[in-house]
Amino acid sequence: MDDTDLLSYNGDAVPRKRRRPALACDQCRRRKVKCDQKMPCDQCQRSKNLSIHACSYAHVHAAVGSSSTGPHASLQPQQQSQLSSAPPAPIIPIPQVTQRENCAAYPSPSTANVSGSSPHVDDQGSDIAGSTRNANRDHQSAATIQALVDRVRLLEKKLSESTSTNSISSFPPPRRGPLEVLDDPQGLPAPHRLEVDNNSEISRMMVRCKTLARAAKIRRPIRQLDYPDLKDLVPPRETADELVTGYLRTFESVHRILHVPTFQQEYLQFWNSPQSASQSFVVRLLLVMAIGTCFCQRPEGSIAPRTTAAPWIYAAQAWLGAPSEKSRVNIAAVQVHCLLLLARQNCAIDGDLAWISAGSLLRVAMYVGLHRDPQYLPKMPVFQAELRRRLWATILEILLQSSMDAGGSPLVSLDDYDCEPPSNINDQDMSPDGSTTVPYVTEGFTNTSVQIALIKSFPIRLQIAKALNDVCSEPSYDEVLRLSSELIAIHRDNSHHLFNTAHPSQDGATQPSVFQVQSVSILTNRFLLALHHPFAVKAKTDPKYYFSRKICMDAALHILSPNNRTDNEEDDANATVNSNTNTRPYDNDFECLKLHAGGLIRSSIMYAQFAISLELIYQLQEDRPAPFPSNTFPLSSPSSLATQTWRRELHAATQNYMRLTMRRIQTGETNVKGYIFSSCILAQIKAMEAGASEVNAYIMEAAKEAVEQCHTWLKERAKLQGRSEAEMKDDEGNSLNTYNNNNSIYGDGGGSSDNESQRIEWVDLDSQFLLDIPDSWLFPAFPSGDL
Repeated sequence: MDDTDLLSYNGDAVPRKRRRPALACDQCRRRKVKCDQKMPCDQCQRSKNLSIHACSYAHVHAAVGSSSTGPHASLQPQQQSQLSSAPPAPIIPIPQVTQRENCAAYPSPSTANVSGSSPHVDDQGSDIAGSTRNANRDHQSAATIQALVDRVRLLEKKLSESTSTNSISSFPPPRRGPLEVLDDPQGLPAPHRLEVDNNSEISRMMVRCKTLARAAKIRRPIRQLDYPDLKDLVPPRETADELVTGYLRTFESVHRILHVPTFQQEYLQFWNSPQSASQSFVVRLLLVMAIGTCFCQRPEGSIAPRTTAAPWIYAAQAWLGAPSEKSRVNIAAVQVHCLLLLARQNCAIDGDLAWISAGSLLRVAMYVGLHRDPQYLPKMPVFQAELRRRLWATILEILLQSSMDAGGSPLVSLDDYDCEPPSNINDQDMSPDGSTTVPYVTEGFTNTSVQIALIKSFPIRLQIAKALNDVCSEPSYDEVLRLSSELIAIHRDNSHHLFNTAHPSQDGATQPSVFQVQSVSILTNRFLLALHHPFAVKAKTDPKYYFSRKICMDAALHILSPNNRTDNEEDDANATVNSNTNTRPYDNDFECLKLHAGGLIRSSIMYAQFAISLELIYQLQEDRPAPFPSNTFPLSSPSSLATQTWRRELHAATQNYMRLTMRRIQTGETNVKGYIFSSCILAQIKAMEAGASEVNAYIMEAAKEAVEQCHTWLKERAKLQGRSEAEMKDDEGNSLNTYNNNNSIYGDGGGSSDNESQRIEWVDLDSQFLLDIPDSWLFPAFPSGDL
């Protein structure tokens, strides 16, 4: 009998005693080469004439964990007799797969990990095939092996089902929406969980609002593929001067892209001789003016900045992506790319896609060599070296912030570059001819101090972004505390140096502007909010996470800048950006930016408000205090007074956010869900303060009033764009007819019956009322077990 026989039976005769079992695979034994006994073995993998799936073992391996002494012990007769009655056990060694512990992996034919008693399907097939080739052909042996094959086929079916189940269960639970935690089954309902009838007035008004919003977007300037002469897009000099000054006063003081004296000199030359200006300068000028529109003081009801800036932004995109791309791989093109991303985000024109374009910007910058420090490059003047360092620091900041907005990887690590931070010198102290008038590094506040402060915290913020956006692992609470403590320490040190009046700068400035301070605050505190919020939610039931709850509130209030809000609600509701005549216009620059910007400004403010709303509701659920509409509180203890004072601050921040969303709609915003959400939150808070039993009634009434108000504002904006009342009625009528036919607010089919309710989830990311901003960066589903 051949050594490769699986079983040897001859009627009722006693099985013939076998020699030592063969451990090598069939192919290695046939070729008489050494086999490492793997599956597949190394020899079969190296062989060019054999497929790795051809590697098979004729013998049957012993079950894992059995009493056999070797891993390839042969099957005993008594074991074979039990195959028809006992549950099957694994018959081959399971190859180990090295993977990250928390990362889900799909099973593959050669590397899957199978737990329990399910055998490996492919290896079983090869084992059985090898067994049946050399088995005894008598009737009893054939029947025995056929029974074994039938059982293996059954196991294959069960294995397929179990593998599918295990693969699904191995994935982490789906991420929850920003205010998913408000839907507490033991608490009060949240406004994002409302049962609204499809034929209700709220649903119909939402359809009307959406129709007006779509019509407003259609009337915006359409992207053009070619602009014959970019100079024709430049507005009159008086307007251009105001827009350029607005940009240089704000964003250029935070994100260093241009050398201001050189740009101003080219700007003057442009007006003296427009035809002699280069195209790259004209494109930079258009983008500078596009960003400056956010800070242009304009009367109430005028055209929104995004309408004015859209042609300039589209022209810059067309120039940057035109043929002969190699001619635009230089420093000037990198400056254009940086300005373009800032303009898209702050003018709310495709700003949510900035992370995609930021990856292209990174590669162009590396191609130019900005990631290498100038000391490792051929000798160059100080002016060029500092310009390269400033540009690289700006690119890193854009990459980091866009990754937080998109919830994606930052695309860069500290090992990818060796460029040093820029030096702390003013623009006027260096010139393109290579001369410098001050020491290489100064101690005073300069044009680059804010950028240096941001680059100091970049490594720790990069770690936070990677930890939040890692799809295969999530940080422990100890890691969260370490990261936040380091970021807070760096931020405190930056604040100390930025506000240090002992070292005045050459131009006399001793402190950063309001815009610079608030920019650094929002660019830093958004990381603390994102890092601690998943654990702050758990503080409701576990006191050990109270620190995260406190950090979240501090970060959220710093982002919303509550110290700048107005306490008088009636006056502030009708106020314009520059309502205070005694205040310098540029002190309101950041307020103007919040009014018009999209991107990280809009998303950071929105998520900060989510956290504050959640905290307010938690506090009202913990203790039901008396309402506080008046300025006096009948409180008996200082601690309760402090609690009420803190709660009033959160309440005022929520009201301030609702007024901000109202003014955004009035100035051109078409997304009405932020205003509706904040109205519902305030209604829920007031109902809880009043001790109302039917909170949903308050929320529904507030939602109805908010939708009607938004519809009125959108109609006013449509009239400013030249649309007649008849056109708006026709569009709304067509949309309502489509809606009635589909019976779904935004769907094109698959509606429900007339008496079926539509659940409106105001901020749930899977709903049709999505706020159009990804939240994966902010509220990941961290594990609830031991941390």
